[in-house]
Amino acid sequence: MQFQNFWFFESLTQDEIKELQKITTKRECKRGEILFYAKDQPRYLYFLASGMVKLYKHDFKENEVVLHNLYAPNLIAEIANFEELPYPANCSFESDGEVYLIDYEKFKELFLSKYAISMLFIKSLTKKIKALESFISYSLTTDSYTKTARFLYENEDLFKSLKQIKIASLLNITPETLSRNIARLKQEKIVVKKEGSLIIIDYEKLRVLLI
Repeated sequence: MQFQNFWFFESLTQDEIKELQKITTKRECKRGEILFYAKDQPRYLYFLASGMVKLYKHDFKENEVVLHNLYAPNLIAEIANFEELPYPANCSFESDGEVYLIDYEKFKELFLSKYAISMLFIKSLTKKIKALESFISYSLTTDSYTKTARFLYENEDLFKSLKQIKIASLLNITPETLSRNIARLKQEKIVVKKEGSLIIIDYEKLRVLLI
């Protein structure tokens, strides 16, 4: 487990990394697999190393309501650990992925008293708040074509694994609009479709769209 490759653990020493590895289990998950349910007690600190998960609840009519989508690398619902509260929502994988299960009681005992790690918890929560603010601003001011281009540029693997109706939902556009945007990207020779997946063939052209 290459923890040092992820920003959350970059301040740890080699000895601390070894201690962390002793209390961690790696789990590979398939799309649709449940990671935890609402009201479960947070036994583990979950670190998403690859893939995408959704946090969701059900309304009184049993309709699914997605609260948040998280992309790797990311901590998942760490506020429940930090506040020692039950999980407020269900969590399942939206794509195949990999997650590290860190024994939270041992993590708290060994690491949470360290100032640097406590600050990283705060940093992780702050990043989520900033991401939400950015998403709101971006959704209000950016056209659908640029939204599609940015999502593809930043999440190429997810673009291949997620259904287009899900991507459209994430971008807050209709599936028909997403299809038109993809057709335009093909026409401009930025992407091609190969074996059922979109492949970027001109990263520079795609990057220019985001400026």
